[in-house]
Amino acid sequence: MPIMDTRHETMSRDELRQLQLERLQAILNRVMRNVDFYQKWFRDANILPQDFRSLDDLSLLPLINRQTLVENHPYGMFAVPLRDVVRLHPSQTGVGETVVIGHTKNDIYVWTNLKARGFAAAGITESDMVLVYLDYTLFPGAVVAHYGAEQLGACVTPLYNTPIAEQIQIMMNYRTTVLICTPNRAIHVVRYLHEKGIDPKKLFLRKVILVGESWSPKIRLQIKESLMVDVYGNFGVTEICIPGIASECEEVNGLHINEDHFLPEIVDPNTGDVLPFGERGELVITTLTKEAFPLIRYRTGAFTHLTANLCPCGRTFVRMANVAFRTDDILEVDGVEFIPTEIKNILSRIEDVTTGFRLVIHREGSRDRLEVEVEITPEIFQDKLGALEALRERIEEAIYERIRLKPIIKMVEPRRLEDHERVVDLRNQEHE
Repeated sequence: MPIMDTRHETMSRDELRQLQLERLQAILNRVMRNVDFYQKWFRDANILPQDFRSLDDLSLLPLINRQTLVENHPYGMFAVPLRDVVRLHPSQTGVGETVVIGHTKNDIYVWTNLKARGFAAAGITESDMVLVYLDYTLFPGAVVAHYGAEQLGACVTPLYNTPIAEQIQIMMNYRTTVLICTPNRAIHVVRYLHEKGIDPKKLFLRKVILVGESWSPKIRLQIKESLMVDVYGNFGVTEICIPGIASECEEVNGLHINEDHFLPEIVDPNTGDVLPFGERGELVITTLTKEAFPLIRYRTGAFTHLTANLCPCGRTFVRMANVAFRTDDILEVDGVEFIPTEIKNILSRIEDVTTGFRLVIHREGSRDRLEVEVEITPEIFQDKLGALEALRERIEEAIYERIRLKPIIKMVEPRRLEDHERVVDLRNQEHE
């Protein structure tokens, strides 16, 4: 099986742990020198970087999360001067301010190399014609996926904003062999072919690489059987690199974490205690080579488990299971992240709206749809239709202005939503 970087991907565990320790000590010294947040962090923990003699010592430090980044926005977590930063990726959620993720020239090089490494593990070669079906404006990993495939010598076509009918025609004409997309987009291709009666054999696809979202076994099987392709998953985190942290090899038995660049831990999401291999919990990542935006013990919110059993492919990196769900309450709808309480805060400031609301998330074709059911006061129901429409528009505009996602507003009577779940995500059910 193809291994792009045999020196690192097949290192003995002892060699790898020594490399990780050396890189950990280097990154801890760098953030101690250059990042005020980490300087205070070490003082509060009463520990110094030189005190770290083993990887197990990492558990002596506290965990950080997305809120930590929000509180230090925009440049409080940067470990290099802005003159050394060559790219900024804004990342918006409803938690608070936009978080800006910075990358040096070397960060971009490493990120691209890791993506190429993952694609090589899936069997992509210089003979492939690759179509990148990702939004280059919203998904920061789209450009890196593009460059990663090109690094392997593959020919790449970026076609996200092209209508699906034209995309299918181009895939046929160009003889596309690899499709890189989210599970959502892959299902869109499957459904379009079915609706138009197009035989998948007319395509030349042999592989689909899933990025940007988790997937269910049913979704994977549907894509595999409908398009008659091999399907490989990737994993990443927006605040670190997405995708690029982990990738599936041709064994399709878990995602290999690039441990020479990322030190993974699994912790109990409630206590923060480190859990052993095989136990499910929250994935925590420490970056070992990031220059501009290093993160130490960052809670990813991804619920998974790790296995250290040797993979038949020959790679020695630990593998993580596909992410079952997130341990935090951040929702992602059509590439936009927010939390339900943000919607509550918005509604609380609008007259004639009560505190009752429900979010219903659907998937239509290649897009997600957010419905916001809102309880309104009895008096407004008795008013003219124009007043109801004006209220609906105010709610829609207020939500869009805050989270940059245009919802469908449905107004209901007071107390209608009592005893209902606050969030109903129908996307997986609608694709199964």
